[in-house]
Parts: sequence; C-alpha cells; structure tokens
Amino acid sequence: KMDRVAADGLVCVYEKENKFSIVEVNSETDFVARNEEFQEFVSEISKLNLDLKGDITKINNAKYKSTNETVSNILVHLISKIGEKITIRRSKYIKSNNGYVGIYIHNIEKNNMGKIGVIISVKTELNKDKIDDFLKNIAMHIAATNPISLSINKIDDKLIEKERGIILEQIKKDDKGYQLDDVIINKIVDGKIKKFYNDVVLLEQNFVKDDKIKIKEFIYQCSKDLNAEISINEFIRFKVGEGIE
Repeated sequence: KMDRVAADGLVCVYEKENKFSIVEVNSETDFVARNEEFQEFVSEISKLNLDLKGDITKINNAKYKSTNETVSNILVHLISKIGEKITIRRSKYIKSNNGYVGIYIHNIEKNNMGKIGVIISVKTELNKDKIDDFLKNIAMHIAATNPISLSINKIDDKLIEKERGIILEQIKKDDKGYQLDDVIINKIVDGKIKKFYNDVVLLEQNFVKDDKIKIKEFIYQCSKDLNAEISINEFIRFKVGEGIE
C-alpha cells in the first residue's frame, strides 16, 4: 500500500494556551478523510504536535493516547484496517509572543480540520478583540493566494536565481532574431522579477478583498485606524496534497 499515492486527507489546527499546531495527514481518498477513525487519528496527531513542537520524528515515536503503542505502530494498524495508504506528511508549530495568532480553515470537514489550514502570528499591543477581523482577513488571503514568503528579503536567493534563469531562457526564446542588448534584457528581467514578487511575496501581493491595495498597505491602514502598530511575524499554510504527484 505504501507504493500508492496518498494526496487526499486533512489539515488540522489545534490550539492550547496560545500555542498552535498544524499537521497534514494524507489518505488516498476523500472517503477515508471523512472516516471518523481517521479523523480521530488526525486530531490526536495535532495534539501531540503541539506538545512536541512540530517535530515529526518525535511524533512518530511518541505513545499514542492512553496506549503503550507508538504513533507509527498505530498508523500501521490503521492502514491495515482502513485499506489505504495513510501518511503523516508534515507538521509545524507556532507560539505567540507579544501578540496573537489567528487561524483559518478552508473546506471544514470537522472542528478545525479541512483541506487548507493557515496559521498567522502578529505582533501588536492591541487587545485581541481589536485584531480579530485583521487576523481573519489576512489568514483568508493567505489561504487563497499561497504566498511563499513574508517579505522580499526572506526569499531564498537560490529561488530568485532560478526564476531569473527561467525568465532569461524565455527572453531568448522570444527574441526572434532581434538580439536585444544587455541593458534591455536586464530591464525586462527586473520587471518580471518584480511581477514574481507581486505574485508570491505576502507583503507585495494585492489584497484579495481589495485588489487596489497591497497587503503591506492594508496593514499600514489597519495600524493607522486602530492607532497601534501591527506587524506579521510569520505564517504557515498547508493545503492537502499540494506538491504530491
């Protein structure tokens, strides 16, 4: 069964004492994702993930609930019983300091389980009730747009170089014998890289609820309206099956 592709399943978010866990557990079909025993397993893994701070190796070796069995052994039993490949694919953890954490679940299946999960941590001195709408709006935006980085300076340099290489190859392909000089080529590349940033960097993206402003402008406006600084520390977005082939 483990040679099969498991690209369905659930993302689960769990919260306790201002600490937040997010996990993705995969199955082969949505039918199994709606199975109560599978959902109970996902919920338990999310709780363990909170205690073990996102360490997936420790999760697999941990005792499962009130049994003496490890999670990895329980997983084998579950696969045998349900008849599908099931994997604990990834896990992360956030603890909020000097601010708050917001969550958003898209396509909710049960409680805090669904097909897309987002956790966002912000730094602010505002009270929680003042920041709730902001957290929800940003988390929903992240779910919809899938940014890969919070800011431009946090993008991996290797990824930018790879993107530049792709752009240059495309320019050469489209040149059609014009033999553009280096100055023009560099301007074209810089323009396309800027567009790349607009697509994948959270602070540079156009806000989905108002595409006339960027997220960084939305944050500035909210800070101004609420008379307190708001800044995003980090975010996590899991989508079930994303990148699995």
